[in-house]
Amino acid sequence: MRILLSGATGFVGRALCDSLIAGGSEVYILSRSPQKAKLSLPRVSEAFHWTAGEAPPPEAFDGVHAVVHLAGESVVGRWTDAKRRAITDSRVMGTRHLVDGLRRCSIRPRILVSASAIGYYGDRGEEDLVETSEPGDDFLAKTAIAWEREARQAEDLDMRVVRLRTGIVLAKDGGALGQMLLPAKLGLSGPLGPGTQWWSWIHRDDLMGMIRFAIEEEDLSGPLNCVAPNPMRQREFSQTLGKVLHRPAFLPAPSIALELLLGGFATELLSSKRVLPSAAMTLGYPFAHPNLEGALRAALDR
Repeated sequence: MRILLSGATGFVGRALCDSLIAGGSEVYILSRSPQKAKLSLPRVSEAFHWTAGEAPPPEAFDGVHAVVHLAGESVVGRWTDAKRRAITDSRVMGTRHLVDGLRRCSIRPRILVSASAIGYYGDRGEEDLVETSEPGDDFLAKTAIAWEREARQAEDLDMRVVRLRTGIVLAKDGGALGQMLLPAKLGLSGPLGPGTQWWSWIHRDDLMGMIRFAIEEEDLSGPLNCVAPNPMRQREFSQTLGKVLHRPAFLPAPSIALELLLGGFATELLSSKRVLPSAAMTLGYPFAHPNLEGALRAALDR
């Protein structure tokens, strides 16, 4: 299968390139810096220049069976007005222009797998959240709603569209876990804010598996919660990480300190989302890492 991938040089994209190529697929990528991307990902077949402000070049879609769209500004960092615009525009406008490129194809790929996030649901306390749950109304929820709306335009092109609502991705070389490792190793890990908020997580290997599953499973379309089946309260997450690292995990980070340090992004760490992978479980996706301690040990090679 020939697959076109955006966001290939990111934390998830790099691993997905390796996973798809190892499975026998031919991978093409879209990048703002195609020559640099090709050097860092030498196993990909071709790299095409693309920015979120324009449609991809028509030749990028030649012979492609599936498009996986992961590109977007990181949500990590202080949410200044400029950062918020970059988060929204890179997702909404980028997806809009990608679909414009698909619309211009005489022979289109059959499948679009487009990134989204569990931020779609907003802060929901103790509520169990599945793919049919209503969206939230905070900044990330509104961004995800608009993001998914653009991806769904490809359904009008007779394409199967899967929207990946991804939780906290666990791997030691990036993402939330990568940022948590240093303080955790120093014994400075502990509850963030109250610690009672639900965190919905997934090992990066399972995210790779679910993306491949989304490409291959003909009965799958619409939203797909990319989370493990066992969400954890944040306090328990920190305690489990401390256990795996053989370090204490009791020093709390007060909400006000997080808000001063991280600004708007602190609300994402402090919000509660008990998200369940209902669609994946119904279709029989086999989770490699369903439990947090095993997932953390695998992520950290312990």
